[in-house]
Amino acid sequence: MKNKYQRMSKEEKAKVKSKYYATEKGKEMKARLDRLIVLGIIGICFSIFLVVSGILANKIEWYTWVVAITLLIFSIVYIVGSITIRGKVLNQFAIKNVK
Repeated sequence: MKNKYQRMSKEEKAKVKSKYYATEKGKEMKARLDRLIVLGIIGICFSIFLVVSGILANKIEWYTWVVAITLLIFSIVYIVGSITIRGKVLNQFAIKNVK
C-alpha cells in the first residue's frame, strides 16, 4: 500500500521536501542521510577497486573477495536504508503538517 507521500504529485513532493528541509530537524536529517549515501558510494567504489586491482595484479585471493563482497553489501544497505528512511520521514511530515 502506498503512503501519502508516494501518492503526491511531483509539485506536492517538492513542496513537502522544501518545507521539511527548512526546519532545523530537516536540515540535520538531510545532512546525515546525504552522508550515508556518500559513504555507500565510496564503499562501492572501494570494493570495485579491490577486485579490479587484484585481477590486474593476477593475485586475487579469497580474502579479497570476502572483503570486497562484504563491503559492497554494507554499502548497498547504507544507500537503500538512507532512501527508505528519507521516504518514511517525509511521509510522516506530510501526514502531520501538510493539509
